[in-house]
Amino acid sequence: MIGFVPGDSPLHRAHPYTPLAAAGALLLAAFAVGTPAAIAAVVLAALVFAVVGRSLAAIARPTLVLALPTWALLLVLHGVLGPEPRGLLGPLSLSEPGLTRAAVLGGRIAAILVAFLTVLATVSPARLVEAMTARGVPFGRTYLLVSTLTLVPRMRERAARILEAQQCRGLRLGGSPLARLRALGPLVLPLVLGALAEVDEQVLALDARGVTRGARRTALDPPADPAAERLLRWALLAPAAGATMYKLGSAVAAFVASRAVAGL
Repeated sequence: MIGFVPGDSPLHRAHPYTPLAAAGALLLAAFAVGTPAAIAAVVLAALVFAVVGRSLAAIARPTLVLALPTWALLLVLHGVLGPEPRGLLGPLSLSEPGLTRAAVLGGRIAAILVAFLTVLATVSPARLVEAMTARGVPFGRTYLLVSTLTLVPRMRERAARILEAQQCRGLRLGGSPLARLRALGPLVLPLVLGALAEVDEQVLALDARGVTRGARRTALDPPADPAAERLLRWALLAPAAGATMYKLGSAVAAFVASRAVAGL
């Protein structure tokens, strides 16, 4: 399941910025490391993050659905088609450096998916709106972020309603592949038209409430943001950002040095 799952975990109770900061730190850490052992540690940290949020069961299936095709592609591109030296795995001849590269890239994808699906499952959109409003974030940016976070659950609910309505009208989803392809029309067209109509209604509603005037809004029930959580966010983000900047600087320096040597 992709979307918010009500609960009472520490991540549910925390200020919305705290899970976002933790996920951002995991994202930066995933790009800062480059060995299978280090990326395995980042994936383990992401799994611990999901366990703390009591959302591991909820995000396991969507994580695998999103990650498995990419893992298979990485195995083919780097493991099967990678450079020498090669090793045998049963009947397959696989590139050893290619497998290392595929493991690092696949681990990054897994860590990022687990971290941000956990955020989606534990951060309430309503509390996030209140937190961003209390910080003075313009409502347009808040609305854009929250609409993106709630897009998949809203589309899923609308698709389920359309499917039930069309089945009541006699739509059959079984049969040959061609028959299933023809059945997509009565499902996709109302879904797209309904989404466009919802956007139009929301624009009119927001304009009627004076959102486009740009005045600062007042948060009615902002979530508490203790000093300990603010310190925790800095403690998570600062080392991860520093490690990422160090890796980026090292890569740029190595590139400049190689170009200088090539020019001699």
